[in-house]
Amino acid sequence: MNIEIAPKETEIQANWYDASQYCFSLNINEKTGWRLPTTDELTQIYESENEFEEDYYWSSTEYNDVNAWSNHMSIGIQSYYGKSYGDGYVRAVRTID
Repeated sequence: MNIEIAPKETEIQANWYDASQYCFSLNINEKTGWRLPTTDELTQIYESENEFEEDYYWSSTEYNDVNAWSNHMSIGIQSYYGKSYGDGYVRAVRTID
């Protein structure tokens, strides 16, 4: 499965709930179907040549009812944060054939 990574200029900071909604409603050059990346896809973004903030980015992968996994892009380490915490970055992805 291949993914398309949204451009850096579409990034926002938000809590996990708003981040999910933002990705769902995103329309970039008539392209829809954007979503939060999985933890594996965040690792792909980290290892790519894409620009990103040296902070944590939300994933779609939930840890439990109140926490979700994120990837800290300055060091590539994954950890979980409270979904209501509002300072996570959002880099949307979409599945392409």
